[in-house]
Amino acid sequence: MDSLLKERILDFHQSGIPAYTRRDATVAHVKDMVTTIVGGRKTGKTYLTYQVIDDLLKSGGLESLRRVCYLHFDDEALAAMRQEDLAGIDRVFLSLLEKEEREGALLFVFDEIHRVQGWENFVLRLKKRPNWLVMVTGSTVDLEEDKVARQLRGKTFTNRLHPLSFKEFLRFNGFNSSPDRMSSADRAAARGLLDLYLEKGGYPAATVVDRQILRQLLQNYFNSIVASDFILGRDIQSPGACKAYLRDLLQKNACPYTHKKELNNLRSMGFPLAPKTVSEWFTWAEESYFLGSAGIQSPSPKRVAKNYRKIYCCDWAMANSVTGWSEKRISRSLEAVVYWHLVRQGFSVSYDLAGTEKAEIDFVVSRHGERPFAAIQVCMDIADDVVEGRELKGLAWYAKRNPDVACRVITLAEPRRKLAVPVVSALDFLLDHDKL
Repeated sequence: MDSLLKERILDFHQSGIPAYTRRDATVAHVKDMVTTIVGGRKTGKTYLTYQVIDDLLKSGGLESLRRVCYLHFDDEALAAMRQEDLAGIDRVFLSLLEKEEREGALLFVFDEIHRVQGWENFVLRLKKRPNWLVMVTGSTVDLEEDKVARQLRGKTFTNRLHPLSFKEFLRFNGFNSSPDRMSSADRAAARGLLDLYLEKGGYPAATVVDRQILRQLLQNYFNSIVASDFILGRDIQSPGACKAYLRDLLQKNACPYTHKKELNNLRSMGFPLAPKTVSEWFTWAEESYFLGSAGIQSPSPKRVAKNYRKIYCCDWAMANSVTGWSEKRISRSLEAVVYWHLVRQGFSVSYDLAGTEKAEIDFVVSRHGERPFAAIQVCMDIADDVVEGRELKGLAWYAKRNPDVACRVITLAEPRRKLAVPVVSALDFLLDHDKL
């Protein structure tokens, strides 16, 4: 095992940092804590660690790549490690360094180390050294925030990674023009890439595959999530029912959801599940970053529980691919894009029902623990009088009762005329945080 560890560490030093496309995610390191990077499957956690290493080298936080111990436990040989083998990692790594190198800052990066039983005590021991930075990545089912906090006795700082934002999607497609310095040709190109983003979604690998195999790729991702994060990771005893449930969640992307209706739907399909089971699966879906949800905006927990939630798949293109819709669901995809854009910025997102007709306000936005500061409607094009009336009626009611809340409409089409409420194109909204 010592020989194998030495070989893997030196392989990384020799090959260097693989080429990567920069993500906007900021990985924070807190003194005396293990840094963890969590997120859904296939979102790019491994490549984000390469970016972190590169940044530390460029900033002077690390003097050379030789000071990095990088091990990926997806490696079949390393997957065979036992708890007692872990102690050899730092011993072997230090043996490769000169004396003066051992006294400086060192970085340990362990990808998927949760595969080895007893890993928690090992990384905690490493973290006791003041100049040693320890970074751990893995799938959410194994590195859930509450679970890891218990395992590492609260000595962990969690960084979340979502699929690509639109700005990142532009970068992955070779578009690097600054949003505030775009020519008309740049803007037209960016608008075309927004259409592609709505079609392909935010998984990094989806940016480089042809449209012909995109659906197959995303269906494979769905099957991997079902198998690894649910059926195997949660030891689910009714896999057929679970897969049908998760598929139906995708069908409801950007739509209302209640446990009761979903339970009745599954029972009509021949799955006699208990109410607790559906509630538990929904919680796991959120913990695995399979979906996000927005409850009604209210300080009353009773009102929140009484009303439906709106759910948003982690990747709208996967939802479209798995559910087999024959027609495009661009409006739902656009709403999901706006939802995840807000979540990435750290905002708390809910919805509201306005007036006696209970017109839905798509998003009520606030900072955690504070009052709402923005209300947003999302639509394809507000030029149509019927659409304008539907979208603005609820906002007008909401604005009258909440004059300190900024109301706006986000549309896929470019705004054609001024309305009583500011109308912002989705392109401008996704490129400029000030548009919120």
